[in-house]
Amino acid sequence: MSIRTIGTLAAIFSLTACNAGEQAPPGGTSAPDIPSLMTAANVPGLAIATIDDCELSDVSYYGVADVETGEAVDPDTIFEGASLTKTIFSVIVNQLVDEGVIDLDEPLAASFDYPRVTDRQAYAKLTPRIILEHRSGFPNWASDPLDQETWGEIAFKNPPDTKFGYSGEAYQLLQAFVEAKTGKSLDDLFEQRLGDVMPKTSLSASGSAAFAFGHDQDGTKEKGRAVKPSPRAGAAYSVLTNAEDYARFLTHLCEGGGMSEAARSEMLRPQSPTDGDDISWALGWGVQTSGDAPVYFHWGDNEQFKAFAAFNTSSRDGVVYFANAMNGLKLIEPLAEPVVGDVTPIANWLDYGRID
Repeated sequence: MSIRTIGTLAAIFSLTACNAGEQAPPGGTSAPDIPSLMTAANVPGLAIATIDDCELSDVSYYGVADVETGEAVDPDTIFEGASLTKTIFSVIVNQLVDEGVIDLDEPLAASFDYPRVTDRQAYAKLTPRIILEHRSGFPNWASDPLDQETWGEIAFKNPPDTKFGYSGEAYQLLQAFVEAKTGKSLDDLFEQRLGDVMPKTSLSASGSAAFAFGHDQDGTKEKGRAVKPSPRAGAAYSVLTNAEDYARFLTHLCEGGGMSEAARSEMLRPQSPTDGDDISWALGWGVQTSGDAPVYFHWGDNEQFKAFAAFNTSSRDGVVYFANAMNGLKLIEPLAEPVVGDVTPIANWLDYGRID
């Protein structure tokens, strides 16, 4: 289900309405009226990018970065990518695996102590693979990752490698292991390996960027907040980026991701079932396994900042969008389906609701 069958997405994701005679997306899906969707979801600002056959196809910007100032969303607008950081971190880890620096199946405890984990018997079972596929047994968060004073013991919710359980804490543990193994900070690893791919992106504080402002469920600033740059990179949550940069990351992954085909295939192999129909987890990516081809996905949710990315390795097409409001993930289906095909199982599993 490739967007190539309808030509460039510039005709679909345009600020002007499509004429009745223009071609529809594949599978009979109606071309989305993005401004109307944003109004219905109370989303003031949106940036969306698509890739077609592993190449950047279109980047479009809608609405405002801040409802009070009226500043438009444009190519310089930076959003919090939240958990999309995990996909970036996963590519770096799998590159290191491919280079022999890290072994996916060697227990972390063999060479690395993590004082926050006091259950030594359970800790001895953790490996990079188990963490990347979200089978660590950790909670999502045991503390505020931005407030080191809250960091304490991490208790296991269940024994490692027994079932899927999404965990930011586990990715932070793996980050600490990777930094110790390489002798480099995650900020440095990102700059060395993906900085050229994503030149406007950072994983920690950046004082000169034009940040979007987050808005509440009504699209107002009453309960909104400004972007909160992290003082240091956090593998689970901290990326500051825009639609074009993240789309270029998808094209990089589509073209090989800086690793061997064997390593990339292993990263993308569905490895952990979840509690959702047709949803499994690969090494850093969710996978919708229904349909003619798998659709890989991830989302970002830092409350007033929402993001979603998906790509289809069969058609080699992908999409990413960033929204600056609480209801941003209600747009998953109308924005993603014209590009990668049906994503109903993903939307059902994430359960952020639909536009009324």
